[in-house]
Amino acid sequence: MDKQKKLELEVQRALALEAAKSYCKENGLSVDKLRNQRFIIINSTAAFGQPSDVVPDGLMNDIATQPKPTLIFRLEDGELIIEETEHTREYLLL
Repeated sequence: MDKQKKLELEVQRALALEAAKSYCKENGLSVDKLRNQRFIIINSTAAFGQPSDVVPDGLMNDIATQPKPTLIFRLEDGELIIEETEHTREYLLL
């Protein structure tokens, strides 16, 4: 990843964390735990995900090594929507 893309991702991550603070407070979730998760953007959706502790073995277990999404961020009619997943409470509960 080039320097510019890395910087853009860091800014987007910081903005997502800032947006998540009030959501986490209102829903009993830990921002500190969220801070330690991976941040990814796919198309127009951003997400935080709990890193896997599975050791990669090429294509033999690539799905098991993927982070488990905990909070998803997307725009709907110009408004930021934050959604929980089935993994949110498991990894982010206070």
